[in-house]
Order: sequence, then C-alpha cells, then structure tokens
Amino acid sequence: METISFWNELSWVLDLRTPFFNIFFDLVSLAGYPTFLILFISFGYFYWSPERFTRIAMMLFISGLINGFLKDYFQDPRPAMEFMLDPRIGESYGWPSGHAQIAVTLWGLIAIEFKNKWLSYFCVLMIALISFSRMYLGVHDLGDVFSGLLIGFLILGLWYLASIYKIYDFLNKELWILAILTFHLIYYLSYPSHLNHEPSSWFLGVMLGWFVFASNVIIEKSKLIKLLIASLSTSLVFITMILINNLNSAIAYDGLLGQLSSYALGLGFSLIVTWIIPKVWQKLNFA
Repeated sequence: METISFWNELSWVLDLRTPFFNIFFDLVSLAGYPTFLILFISFGYFYWSPERFTRIAMMLFISGLINGFLKDYFQDPRPAMEFMLDPRIGESYGWPSGHAQIAVTLWGLIAIEFKNKWLSYFCVLMIALISFSRMYLGVHDLGDVFSGLLIGFLILGLWYLASIYKIYDFLNKELWILAILTFHLIYYLSYPSHLNHEPSSWFLGVMLGWFVFASNVIIEKSKLIKLLIASLSTSLVFITMILINNLNSAIAYDGLLGQLSSYALGLGFSLIVTWIIPKVWQKLNFA
C-alpha cells in the first residue's frame, strides 16, 4: 500500500501551486505537445542542419509512436479530475507520460548531436521542467513520469548504440523506406485500437515523408538572415499544418480509405516542410 501511495499520490502538488507557477508550468508543458514539437524541429531543420534535425525528427516520431501504443495498450487512468490544470489531454491515458518520454528522447538527442556543455545543461533542465510540469498540473503521477523517463532513456540508449555501430549504413535509402513501410503496417495492424483511440495515420505519413523528402539545402547566410528565414519558414509550416489538419478533418472518409487519405496528407505535409520550402529558398539564392 505504501508503494502505491508513493507512486500515485498527488495531493502534495496542491501546496506548491501559485498563480505564477500555474502559468509557468502550463507554458513549460506546451513544449511536449505535437504542435510545438513539429514547429521546433522544423525551425532547427531550417536554421541549424537538415541532416541533424532529420535524425532528431525520426527519433521524435519513433518515441511518439511507442508512447501512443503503450498508452492505448495499458489504458492506465490519469489522476483524479480535482488535480488537473491541463485541459489539453483529451481522452488520452496516463501511463507512461508522453511528455517525460519525449523530453528525454528529444532533448537528450539534441545534447548528443551538438555536444555543447551549456546546451547539454539546458537540455537536462528542459527534461526536468517538462517532467515536473506534468505532475504539477495534475495530469500525471510520479509513476507515470518515472516510467516515461525510463522508457525515454532506454530508447535514447538504443539509438546511441545504433549510431555508434552505424546500423543506419547497413541498408540503403530504398531498403530503409521499405523497412519503415513494413514497420508502419505492423504497427497499424497490431495497434490496440478502441473507441476514439486509434493510430494516427497522419503522423505515420509525416514520419515516412520526412525521411523520404529530407533535403540537404542549407541556408548559407549571416546568422540574422538565417534566423529570419528559419522563422518565416516555421510560420509557413504552422500555416501548412493548420490547412492540412483542416483538410484531413473535412475529408473524413470512413475505414481504410480514410486512413490512407490521412497517411497521404502526412506525406504531403512533410514534402512541403522538408523539400518544397528549402527548394524555394534555394531558387531565391538564399541557400
């Protein structure tokens, strides 16, 4: 009983809450939601490195897919409504915390990729703040967050080992595309679907599209110009995301046709982000 209380008790957060921290941790928690994550990796893709942020994007997609599968498989309920301050959770389940898991894989890989001491400290801080924010906002208990962190570190560790042993070089791009398609099919068919809980075909399409269409177009201008171009590009990504999501909702086919159309829209989204926008800058001699 004491172990259950330790992992699931959340009454302690009530004594920590203040109007300032309510706003602060709500803003921190936004860094774990899909809109921010896609915009963030898009900005990094344009400003820093398409190659690096394609790897980071693939890690993000893999971690997100694993988390979605585990949530819908175990169907662990979230804490009681009386604790919750985050209205964005919808009908999603609690275990494991997606914010904590994705924070580790995203910010952990950024630290590994850039190998900068101060950036690494910032990444650790982001992991800690995002993870704590989910308990502060009352949408996850310690068990959810700890498990999310543990799974995130496991995924990151396997990714790191794969990079050391150059697993990526074992297959050419065409075979990797086939491997991704095979993984998507197995994932979709084995997903523990139930009412209002199904795999996101759009997200799967975005993953494949990012890998297929990723370009090596680098903005070779001053830092200020790069910042302006990356910011404008990210704004275009945001507009594209809204338009494609609205189109996805408007089409609303039933069954397999609906899943395939959503998958195709995900492919189209990645095509625009990773290939069309960079090529436009290249045509305008900004890259």
